[in-house]
Amino acid sequence: MRPLFFLCALFISSFSSVYGQVGYGPEIGVGMSTMHFAPPTAPILYTSASVSSIFSGKIGGLIDVALNKHAYFQAGLNFSRKGATRDFSYYKNDSFNEQVHQTLILNYFDLPLSVVYKSGMQGKGRFIVGIGATPSYIVGGSNKLRDHQVFRDTLTNTNDNLKIAVGQTVGGFDIGVNLSAGYELPTGLFLRAYYTVGVNDIGTGTEIDKNRMWGIAAGYIFGKGRNIRKETDDLIDKSSQ
Repeated sequence: MRPLFFLCALFISSFSSVYGQVGYGPEIGVGMSTMHFAPPTAPILYTSASVSSIFSGKIGGLIDVALNKHAYFQAGLNFSRKGATRDFSYYKNDSFNEQVHQTLILNYFDLPLSVVYKSGMQGKGRFIVGIGATPSYIVGGSNKLRDHQVFRDTLTNTNDNLKIAVGQTVGGFDIGVNLSAGYELPTGLFLRAYYTVGVNDIGTGTEIDKNRMWGIAAGYIFGKGRNIRKETDDLIDKSSQ
């Protein structure tokens, strides 16, 4: 992750020195999360598998770098909650079968990197649309299991609440494609919808797991020239020289 932070800092410093417009501020989002889930193909036979969404969200901050009047580069650092609820069943032989209800809660540090287009002029309300990538690393979570097992006609029910074991429950590193669209007010307050689809398989063994996350976020951008009509001020400054 360190080389990525270094490259971001170099990119931001080079453009901010040219255009002189760097904003910064908090952002918080709420929504839902699920997963693309494909059970292992061996050594046991899965008879069913389904996935449902859980409540998710994110909180953190961002920087907003003007590349020109309409194009911006945004980088952030968020703490996010992802995961899903999964139901699956399998059997090893005629004397053993099992049904599992699993709730995976995955906590991540995300580093979203986006190119954002903003309509209109700075200092006025404008629509915003963005696309980018989000590298992530897992920093904890829980693996809640409700197990219904039948072995040689004997029924056993168990409930476990386990910690996420990186490399065993799921892989530690994830990366997704992020999309966003919304509206930014002249004050710097903005509201946008976001969707992040994981392109990295975080499953272990032959299991396939890919995160999906969507929601609505609100934030505020502080910084030089954020709340004024910069183009007008530039003309005033030039005419006074």
